[in-house]
Amino acid sequence: MASEGAGTGVASGMVAATSGEAPRPYISFRGKVEPHWLDVNQHMNVSWYDRVFDTAESDLFEVFGIHDDYIRATSFSFFRLEKTMRYERELMPDARLEARSVILWTDLKRIHHFHELWNVDQDYRAATVEGLSIHVDLRVRKAARITVEDTAARLSALAAEHAQLPWPIGVARRDFRKST
Repeated sequence: MASEGAGTGVASGMVAATSGEAPRPYISFRGKVEPHWLDVNQHMNVSWYDRVFDTAESDLFEVFGIHDDYIRATSFSFFRLEKTMRYERELMPDARLEARSVILWTDLKRIHHFHELWNVDQDYRAATVEGLSIHVDLRVRKAARITVEDTAARLSALAAEHAQLPWPIGVARRDFRKST
């Protein structure tokens, strides 16, 4: 898959206060609708929406330090508890895509995240995915709070920045920020 996620550990939109820029979603995927992504209807097949969103989610989590090295070194990982996908408009061959991801809320054990897939050529949102993920101690297979300070700090900073954004249209779960 031709992806151009950040992968640098520096999120676009993360810690924007130092640059004077307004908070914005993290760009977690850039690519285009490839010919082998098409179905018999000659638009992007639903399985490829899922693959693009999975790539976007992984890239977002890497920004705050959740990646294969973290999992191997700490024996902690994230499991997805819920995922809701909505298809809003079709994506046609060669359309340039961008996934915009936000952390809606976290308590350093759970993360409520939301991703929008945009057709950047025609400037429309084609689909969304809302997820709830939980940090897990793989040794006991139980939920656990993030204790790695750098990871917790980066996640908290990104969540604080994204909390300044308007609540995205289409989020199904309640706004956890109101009760914490």
